[in-house]
Amino acid sequence: MLRNRILSVFLCWLIVSPPVFAYTNTNTVSVGYSKSDAMEAAEIIGARPQVERLLLLQKEAGSTDNHREEITLLKGTVVRKIYRGVLEVRQACNKTDLELAYTYDVMKKEARRQQLIDSLFNLAIFANLSTFYTMEPFARIHKKFAKSAIFTTTGSSVGALLTTTSKVHGRFAAASHVAPPRILEDLIDGAPVDTRSMPPLVSKFLDGTAIGSAKCRREEMFAVWKKSYGIDASKPENLFGIAGKNRASINYLNSRILLLWSLHTYVQDFDRELLSLLKLIRGSAGGQKIDAQSCATDYTTGACEVVKLLKINSQVDELIALRKSNTENDRRDELETYILERTLEGALEVQVAADKVDEELNYNYHIILAQLLQRRAKWLQYNYNLNFLQSSILGIVAGRLYLSREAFAGDQMFVISGGIGTGLTTLAIMLNHGGWRKVDTGPNSLAEILNLNPQEEYRFSPFVSSFLNATPPDATDGKSRREILNEAWKERRLTCMNLDKSKCKEALAAMPSHKYDTIKLVTNRVILLHSLKKELESFHNEVLDLLRATE
Repeated sequence: MLRNRILSVFLCWLIVSPPVFAYTNTNTVSVGYSKSDAMEAAEIIGARPQVERLLLLQKEAGSTDNHREEITLLKGTVVRKIYRGVLEVRQACNKTDLELAYTYDVMKKEARRQQLIDSLFNLAIFANLSTFYTMEPFARIHKKFAKSAIFTTTGSSVGALLTTTSKVHGRFAAASHVAPPRILEDLIDGAPVDTRSMPPLVSKFLDGTAIGSAKCRREEMFAVWKKSYGIDASKPENLFGIAGKNRASINYLNSRILLLWSLHTYVQDFDRELLSLLKLIRGSAGGQKIDAQSCATDYTTGACEVVKLLKINSQVDELIALRKSNTENDRRDELETYILERTLEGALEVQVAADKVDEELNYNYHIILAQLLQRRAKWLQYNYNLNFLQSSILGIVAGRLYLSREAFAGDQMFVISGGIGTGLTTLAIMLNHGGWRKVDTGPNSLAEILNLNPQEEYRFSPFVSSFLNATPPDATDGKSRREILNEAWKERRLTCMNLDKSKCKEALAAMPSHKYDTIKLVTNRVILLHSLKKELESFHNEVLDLLRATE
């Protein structure tokens, strides 16, 4: 009994402690479950002998009834080890999340500081131009042509100097005091982004080889980093550590974030293998046929929905009846183990789906949107600097021509400068759109929610689809979660895109017909993915209700 209560505590912790934040796999697909994945997970968590014995007993005809107690004990042992694996995944992900949150905070602070400095430089350049270009015609009006030419030359020279200084500053600017403070040393170490200091089971998982791969997951991840970013992971100094580091550029911090997300994604994949193992050992409640007549129950509507989704109505009712009668027997242990097993399976099903949404969220936000925004800011600043420089250089030439009493040629310089400036300003308006980026992923999780019928590999698992197609316990209109999400997105205007148009929905879901992403599109996609993730995680509250009802 103590064993079952400990398992209950573990499951509660799993449910109430999902990842708090959410680089990812660019080919995110729905999860497949295989026996090879399950047996690898059993090997990693040290439960392979128990799993093999359990499968043998379940396979042999008639052994279920003869070995019910042994099966219950074996399942209890395996499920307990699976809990440990799940909790170690959460531990590794939460550690990565803390490192991500701190690095992202430092990067955003430096980005805001550089944006302020760029704005001050732009303001100084405009103030310089407006001042000297006001004094220049004023002097000409009063027939002081030499002074006017001096004002023109001086203003243009100062403008060129400020523009050049702004560019040099942007090139060498870096955040200061980036190392984590001592007060956070127990939470954030700022170490290079590698696979050291991982929980034992997660380390064993990363040392394992995925199906169809000749390398272990750690080597595979490092190979991706080498190919995509030219990073040699064999040298810790190349892995963007910030511990003890006083200064770091935005590009340096952004690279650290990308590697942390990549590591986060590989670790989360252990959830899928653990779920495969749970599915492999699943059986009935000891093989005993349960009376179809349900016992009296008093659990909440949320718990009731979980019971129906997991199809454990009679088992839960029988367990509650045994608890009320204070009956201690093998059947009660059997039911407790079975319900915990099925509940954890459901929780992991939803967690794997939430992991998938997490990957899509972070890829869209930290890769696609970040690249588009960075490109827009880069080309806009180039445009501004070029405009300032051409104005300053042609102004200097015009000033020299005025001093040489070649007024007509000087006026021509200003006409040319004005024409170039008009063209560059028009170009800046176009650049403000942010440009396009070719879609390099398959359909995301929104495809199924928006009823776009994606291919099977891009769908949620049947259990998660059933959850999304079910009516929430607090709903009064009989609408499913999928319908409620679609209506809420339209009525609350969470996006600035028309969700009644099939073309807009296909773009948001990154369907094959959609070819290019924009800043506006990706921003709206991120908002909807956040909303979907929140809806998926509501399942954890209902599972917690069920655990409380069966205590």
